[in-house]
Amino acid sequence: MSGRSTWFSVEAGSRLRACCRTVVVAVLVAAGACGDATGPKGPSPNDPAAGAFKMLSVNTQPLPFNIFNATGYRLDFAASTLALQTDGKYLMTQTTTETVAGFASTYLDTLSGTWTQVAGILSLRAQDSTTTTATWDGRDIQLTMNSEGQTLRTVFRKAP
Repeated sequence: MSGRSTWFSVEAGSRLRACCRTVVVAVLVAAGACGDATGPKGPSPNDPAAGAFKMLSVNTQPLPFNIFNATGYRLDFAASTLALQTDGKYLMTQTTTETVAGFASTYLDTLSGTWTQVAGILSLRAQDSTTTTATWDGRDIQLTMNSEGQTLRTVFRKAP
């Protein structure tokens, strides 16, 4: 009877291991099915644009960016931020450095207004009713501004 009991234990153990392997495989397959087979999604123009942004570049050049330079006078774009609020309002700050005869002064200007989004197109309407259109790719806003008679193509990156 002890031989039979041993045989039963070995057979039962073998069936139990086979059953456990089947359960483990089933769990792994189910877990794989729950995940996204394409991997994590990247940013999309359909993502909400609301958030805080920092200017990265002007005309593909990093900041600070020289806007105007003449003998004894220089004007540089030092920094800019853009906050798109969920209530449809925006606030943009711009820091410029003006150097006259070797003496630098820093200025902080603010612009505010309202904004709307239709997929990857943003429309920013300033308080003076001027409207600027920008593009949004889910990570960056590309916005064209005019300053000192020149066109400035700016890129703002969303803060993480």
